[in-house]
Amino acid sequence: MAYSTRNGRRPDELASKSSHSHIINDETVKAFISSCEYPKEIDQITLDQSLRHKVEYLEPNPIQHILAVDGSYSTVAVKKTFPSSLISFFQFGELVLNTKDLDEISQMSFISREAMSKIKELERSKFVLPTKNVSYKSSMTLIDSVRKSIYEFFRNKNDGTNLLETLHWLLFELYDKPLEYCDPLSRCPNCDEPNVPFFRNDFNNEYISKSCKVCNEDIFITDIFRLHEAVDNELGAGGILGYLTNLIEQINIIHTIKNIKALRSDLLNSFLFIKDGPLAFFGQTANMHKPLRRLCNYLFEHHNLYLAGLEKSGAFVEHAHEIKDLLNPGEVFLLSNKHIYTYILPNDPETPNPYASTSYYSSKIIFKSQDERMYVLTIPVENKEVVMNPQMSNFKNLDIILLNIEKLRCDMYDNAIVPVALANKLISLSNHPSSILLEKFAKTLVK
Repeated sequence: MAYSTRNGRRPDELASKSSHSHIINDETVKAFISSCEYPKEIDQITLDQSLRHKVEYLEPNPIQHILAVDGSYSTVAVKKTFPSSLISFFQFGELVLNTKDLDEISQMSFISREAMSKIKELERSKFVLPTKNVSYKSSMTLIDSVRKSIYEFFRNKNDGTNLLETLHWLLFELYDKPLEYCDPLSRCPNCDEPNVPFFRNDFNNEYISKSCKVCNEDIFITDIFRLHEAVDNELGAGGILGYLTNLIEQINIIHTIKNIKALRSDLLNSFLFIKDGPLAFFGQTANMHKPLRRLCNYLFEHHNLYLAGLEKSGAFVEHAHEIKDLLNPGEVFLLSNKHIYTYILPNDPETPNPYASTSYYSSKIIFKSQDERMYVLTIPVENKEVVMNPQMSNFKNLDIILLNIEKLRCDMYDNAIVPVALANKLISLSNHPSSILLEKFAKTLVK
């Protein structure tokens, strides 16, 4: 590791210009690289014909409204002198589009600013997280500051309800037959006692409980995310930023579904929900895939659910472009366990362990539209824990979802769709100038 610098001065010790020769000439290194296996080229890929299906473009289109969610964050230094301090700014957007207005715009030869403003209705929410060497509201540690910040963000949803109520509704299945308890908290965030029970009636009106019988300290309902376990009081909270963004995006979708169900449940039959990224939870938050899968199954059975996650990058997107010429326009390819571990990710294709069974509540598909755009989507699978070898019958409403994905094509980015591209454009925080301006803004408020 190179030496660090202070005050912008160049370090006295520079990296050697010839040290690489010791690596190149090492027989152990050569043997290691030669022993590795790498992704197969297109001429080595064969598609299982039973996983290829022609999309049925059903009309009339039942989808009247589309809600897309996206999130972005930027970490800035509010104090650069020793010891340095960091905070992270988050911005989340929920964009609602009317499909009738979108259809009218698609017929225009030129799309005016007024036409674009007609179709988009964006709700923004903002969040600040202490990230390193910051104490929030006199919290004793950074871990406590992070816990309190997340809890307060969930409490302060400005629409007459809050995300704490939605989380309670989800965990204890208040949409159906309420549970008395849910999965326990792996460890108490205050005293590290393992397997702290989460009972519904233990939470007060502020969604705080004293479930730990060892320390009897406050436990927030948001502690179920376990994000505090990945925070280090010295190294900071930088490792949870991506997990937290992904989590809040999906909780915002659930919050909207809960409100629609309470006010006019029939509207669930005409809403398409789109998330930027896969329908899954990662890292410490992975346990949340279980209540989400149960909610999806309930909605499939009692109402309806049109929900999709759209991936813009990663190994699956690269693979989709690799096999583009093997698929026909208007065709969907369902990704089986065997295909994923043969051509996309390294693993035994015959493994009995399903891909991402501990984090996804959906299955991946690749869709080639009529105009030959490639999309990687994750769609909830009906009444299944995992699907090793998926069939079209496992997916409810898949043809309708793909019909609308094709209608929403957008040239703003590669294989983008309008709502996700717009949401990203309207809420994303750029390195320049957003991060620089946020840093200057934060410094003006530091005491």
